[in-house]
Formats: sequence, structure tokens, C-alpha cells
Amino acid sequence: MKPPPPRTWHYQNPDIDLSCTLAAELKISPLVARLLVNRGINSVEEGKTYLYPTYADLHSPFALADMDKAVERIRRAIKNSEKICVYGDYDADGTTATALLVNAFKHIDYPIKYYIPDRFEEGYGLNDTAIRKVKENGCSLMITVDCGISSVKEIKTANELGMDVILTDHHQPPLEDPPPAYAIISPKVQGNEYPYTDLAGVGLAFKLVQGLIENQAYLTSLLDLVALGTVVDLAPLTGENRTLSRLGLEVINRKDRIGVQELCKVAGIQDKILDGGSLSFRLGPRLNAAGRMDSALKVVDLLTTDSSSIAEQRAAELNKCNELRKEVENSIQEKAIEILSKDKDFDEKKGIVVASDAWGMPSKGVVGIVAARLLEQFYRPVFVLTIDGDKATGSGRCIDGMNLADSLNACSNLLLKHGGHKAAAGVTLTKENIQKFKMAFNEYATENLDDKDLIPKLKLDFETDLASVSLETLEELEVLEPFGLENPQPSFVSKDISVQGEPRLMGTEKNHISMFVTDGTTQKRTIGWRKAAHFTTFKRQNITLDLAFKPEINEYNGQRSVQLILDEFLVNERTSNIPVYPPENSFSTGRVFDHRNENKKTVLSSLLNEKKPCIIYVLNDEKIQQLQTAILPGQSESLGTHDETTSEGEEIELLEKMKDGHLLGIVSSGIFSKSALERVPIVENVVFCHLTTENRIFFDRCIPAAQREKTTGIHLLYNEESDVQILNRWLEHIYPDRDKLIIFYNRLRELINSDVTQIQSLANQLNGNSSIKFKTGLTIFEELALIDITTRENTDQLIVNLIPHQRVNLENSRTFLRCQWMKQNSHGFRKFQLQENTQKIWERIKDEC
Repeated sequence: MKPPPPRTWHYQNPDIDLSCTLAAELKISPLVARLLVNRGINSVEEGKTYLYPTYADLHSPFALADMDKAVERIRRAIKNSEKICVYGDYDADGTTATALLVNAFKHIDYPIKYYIPDRFEEGYGLNDTAIRKVKENGCSLMITVDCGISSVKEIKTANELGMDVILTDHHQPPLEDPPPAYAIISPKVQGNEYPYTDLAGVGLAFKLVQGLIENQAYLTSLLDLVALGTVVDLAPLTGENRTLSRLGLEVINRKDRIGVQELCKVAGIQDKILDGGSLSFRLGPRLNAAGRMDSALKVVDLLTTDSSSIAEQRAAELNKCNELRKEVENSIQEKAIEILSKDKDFDEKKGIVVASDAWGMPSKGVVGIVAARLLEQFYRPVFVLTIDGDKATGSGRCIDGMNLADSLNACSNLLLKHGGHKAAAGVTLTKENIQKFKMAFNEYATENLDDKDLIPKLKLDFETDLASVSLETLEELEVLEPFGLENPQPSFVSKDISVQGEPRLMGTEKNHISMFVTDGTTQKRTIGWRKAAHFTTFKRQNITLDLAFKPEINEYNGQRSVQLILDEFLVNERTSNIPVYPPENSFSTGRVFDHRNENKKTVLSSLLNEKKPCIIYVLNDEKIQQLQTAILPGQSESLGTHDETTSEGEEIELLEKMKDGHLLGIVSSGIFSKSALERVPIVENVVFCHLTTENRIFFDRCIPAAQREKTTGIHLLYNEESDVQILNRWLEHIYPDRDKLIIFYNRLRELINSDVTQIQSLANQLNGNSSIKFKTGLTIFEELALIDITTRENTDQLIVNLIPHQRVNLENSRTFLRCQWMKQNSHGFRKFQLQENTQKIWERIKDEC
């Protein structure tokens, strides 16, 4: 049984200009703004809704098809004193949805009944026996929550018995006709135009109540249950789910509901502020454990009672169920791996099904968790089935690239019952069909998953230094809560990290690691859960590490501090540098040549004498002229020039001249467009004469090494002392700091008050004695509404006008924020350019290009 390949690290690297715009307009830090961009926020309005959602951001429930019919039918039932029953599911989504409806009907003084099937005796969803029981209890209207969308036969039974069914379910509808319910509340049913399709079951139950009750204050009080069910059920925390869960998090932290209070006590978090992690990993498992090990009715009791004693008792029972659940799932996982290890064809399969009658009776409740663990271990779609008599029931979990619900629809002829969504699903089938289901599921997975889909991915937000992960930053990140699916906890990378002092093992089984790490300037405590196997590695003295981590706030004895939770790490061995990599006797599309600290004139002359088409990149326009006149005066006529103003047509013309031999090289302060390089793919050498300000520019300039069949040389030709000084001066010139901007603004005011207002005149007077780039300063002042730039009437002259103002905050200028970010980011990338060996530089170029 081969383990999956190592996870590949995928950086999202958000758009910096958009991030700075969001930071300035929303008045948040650039780091938080970059996280927003990574979460799909592309405008200031979207950012406002995401960060500061209000009840008014929720869609009208009547935008859901059949909502009018459903509300009218409920009101008619109330008017006619009909008995109503809510039929729920036994997981956290279903029980919170059931509790929400029970509480809502209690609020309007119309108590209702509720029914949740026994997982062990009845299995998931509707069944004929249960429907008959509901009818025998005198109910003429049944409302399903979190189930029923696939129950065509069972809803026909309800209709035959004289019961109307209002179906609310967020699972995937059947491919053909939906069940014959009186009303179907689901944005996924064909023809529905509701603007958001990913509501959880509890979210749809809330929409029904929203259509029934107009009291907004009371509706808001129900959002603690909506947040619980939505986060724990792993619904995407985007769009309307983001609004519901964020508002619900505020409600749940008030802990007005006695059941939530008691549940927090048994989870040991009664005195802590609840966040997405608290819901997912502390409260959620206890809510789910009731249905897994005992009866989910206890969860509804807990979340609907007004009695402290009942709430305390139910919370204790859920906690006990959770402890038992842990024992059972560990046992089943061990047995499942033993069974799979005997399958000689296991490594060839893309879809895994493991079934047994030896799990024991409580197994039905935990096979979903075991499936999730097996998925993590083998990184393939998994179903774990419990055989009981002539039937088998189970749960599945899926990786990215395949839809689990669709896989079950594709083999529904083999199944008695099924339901679910993209990532998780449940199934019931006959024992005799298990082998056929194994084959069909693997066949579906094989058809729908490429080999690359089976490589696990570690999604990372971006690289940062340890100093940026401060307590103040983490406190600001709390505005992004609750974290969950599609709104993940921020995950960062810091490179060239050293372990400081001795790491130590922790935990009762000594299977965790605690250590302090440093990047040379900042130290952070780091926890590696279940990383004890790497203890010896962390003790080594001759390595540095690239750490992928999630930062969190640790609270201990009333003190708050930052700690890093280690996801993965890469070891950087301190190997000697190779002047050329890959070696010249091996084939490679690109090759890095180390000329660092060598004489520029000598190296450039040698390269040009080879008469291989060459682009020589320099820091700025001034350096173009310097290279032609001072460094290569004898070859200046054979060199073309290129900067950021050069058009694509002009680029192609330059490259064609080089192709025809009229030019030996091109000196550039900009970046050649990819399309021009594709049109004329002749560049054989790319030379970096100076340090580059940012990684995007550096790697975009390396594109020829990824585009050509012939090898392209990447030549590093900069000096550690002089070029660092040149870069620092340039950064100060183009990215002004606060002090220089104040001086510049005061000087600008003096000149404007002296009636020197035309931009060209101002530039002439200021550029000579100012170390700040004139255009950048004006842009910042215009963004801060300190000046206004207009065109003089009947001329093309630009005029600067002062605007009266109160005190302004420089962080409200996106250009200023971009300047600060660029200066900060340049330090880390400068280290990469100067100190990294050629092998690591080439590997990074391959990854980026």
C-alpha cells in the first residue's frame, strides 16, 4: 500500500494592486486585504459585505421557488389546527435545523412534533415505517429538513396517507423528476433562480422561518443554530452562508441559549470566545456524536430546552457519546486498513470501498469519520460500509476533482438509498451488490480523476516573514471568522527558518513537538501536532527550514501570545553552490549561471561576443544609458533598448532585428510581453545586471527559459555591495516613506501658494531637490483628497489645486500601501537573489514559470 505523494505547495499570491485598493478603501491592513483577495473578494462592495455583513444582506426567502406555497400551507395548517411534524436528519446540520423549526413554532405559540430516524435501525433519510408513524400521530403536514430530495417513493407514500410534505433539503436533487412534495425548498432544483445555491440544511430551514415570521430580532436570535449547522456541516462559507455564519457567530458568543452554554462547559471552552475552530472541532463533534453512538433526539432536546438541569444532563450525555465515538473510530480505522492491505490491486484503484460486518453495531455512526481519515491517508475517494444482515450502509468522502453525489447517481441502479453532495455522501445497498458497487465506484473515479488529481495539495495564502505575524495582526484576522470550507484559516509560509534551542516532545503519548523558531530577527513558538517522527530532523544543526503554518492566538494564564501551528516543512540542506545548474552536460530548457560579484563589463562582453540573442535587464531607464555609455560603449550600436513604454509591436520588431543579426542584444528596464516572446522565440540568454525589486518581475523576465525548446541561460550578474546600495536608493526614490511625503507635501503647498500650479512647472522645481518620485507623490496626495488635478480651460496643461482637509491617514492611499508592501517584500526577495544557490534558484524559476 503506497502512501500518496507529498503534498505540493500551492501559493495563491493575490493581486497586489487590488489588495492595496481594498486595504485603503476598507481601512484594513494590507495583509488582511490580501487574504480577502484570496477568498474571492474582487471589489470594495464585496469586501464591505464580507467584513461587515448585516441582516439586510440576506436574500428574500420568497426568491426560492415554492416558498409562497410552503408558507401558505403552514399558515393554513395553523389556522385549521392541523398537527405538524418536522422530519430531520441525525447529523449536526439536521438536528440544528430541526431545533430551529421547533423553537420558531414555539415562538409563535404553535408547538409541533419532530421525528429523527434512528441511524442504526432506520438509516439516513425518509422511510415508509417512519412516515406511517408520523401519520398515526395525527399529523397532516410534514416538513423535512436536511433530507428528502431523493425520497420519491417515501413522499408518494406520505401523499397516499393524506399528508402534505414541504421538503427542505440542500443535497443534490435526482437527475430526473423530483419527489412529488407539496413544496420543495431547494435552490438546486432545476428552474430555481435563487441567487445562492450552497445553503446548508439549517440555512434552508431558516429561510422557511424567515418567510413565516417577520420579527427580525427573533429571527436574528436563531442564527446561532444556523452558524452551528452551517460550519459543522462543512458548507461553503461564501455568499449568504458567510453572512449567516458571521452574524450567527456574534449571536452564539452571547451564549443566550442554555443548551449552548452547557455544551461549551463540557467542551472546556465556556470562558472563551467561540470561533470557527470552536464550532468545527469542539462543539460539532459532540453534536454529531449523539446520532453516531446513541440518539440524535438528545441534540434537539439540548437546543430547545429552557431547563438548566435538562441541558446539563443532555450536554453530559453528548460528551460521553463523543468519548465513545473516538474509541470506536480508532478501532474501525485499524481494521479497515488491515482489510485494504490484503487487496493486491489496491494501488491501482482510484476509488476505494471497504466493507465489513465486523465493525460492531455503533460503527454505522462513525464510518463517515473513518472514511475521512482514510481519504487523508491515501488521498482517494473512499466509502466505508457496515454490513448488517443482507444490507450495507455507509458514508463516503471525496477529494477535489470529483463529485461524490454524482458518482452515486451514476450507479443508482445498484443502490437502495443514497444522498449527499460533492464532498460527502451516504449510501444503503444490498449485501450482494457490494462487489458491483466497488467496481462501479472505482470505474467512475478512474474516468473522472486524472493522475494529477491524486496528488494532494497544500493551499497556502502567501509567503510572509515572522515579524508580520504579530499579535495585533492575528487580532485583526478575527474579523474573517468563522473559518471553514472556502473561507479557510489563513495559511502562510516563512522560509530559511532555524530552530532555536532544543525542541521538546509533548502530550501524554509524546507524539507532538514544541519548539521555538527564528528567521534571524523574530522568534515564534511553533507546535507540530503528531510531528514527533520528525524530532531528530528538527534537532539537526546544519539545516534551515521552509515552514508552512497557520498562526493562532494562544491564551494561557490570562496572557495572549502568537504560536504557529505547523502544517508541513521542507528541509533546506546547506549545500555548496554550483556555478552552473543544471550541469551543462544535461538537457534542460533553462540553466542558471552564477556571475554574482564578477566584473559586469567582462561578462557582458563575453556573452555578446558569443552572438547569441540576449536580453540584458537593468534596474531603471537611467541604467540603460549607463550600460551603453560606460560599461559597453564599444558595443552600444549593436544593442537595442526597451522599457515599460515599448509597445508589443515594437518588441516584436526588436526581437526580429536580433533574429536577423542586426542586434546582438536588447537592454531593458521593463518586461517583454509573453506574446512577443512567443511570436519570436529566439532569446538564448537573459542577464540580470541589477537586483530586481520584486519576485513577479524577476520570474516574468525568466519566461524564455520555459518557452523555448533550446536551452536559455539565466545569468546572475550583480554585486552584493554596490547593487544593494543602488537598489536601496532606487526603492527610496520610487517608494517614498512617511517622512519624505510630509516634506514633499509641505514643499508642494509652498509652491502652489506662490501660484506655481502647473504640473510640469512643479515637476521642474521639485524633481531637482527631492528624493521622491514626483508622480508617485502626486498620486498619493490625490488618493487622500489633499489635491485635485484638473486640465486648464482651452489648454492641455494639468493644474494642481490644494483641497482643504482635516488630518488624513496615509494608509488610506492604496499607492502608499503598495509602496510600503513593495519595500517590505523586496528585503526577502533580495536575500533569495543574493544568497540562494543556483539549484534552488532554477527550481524556483521552474515552479513560477
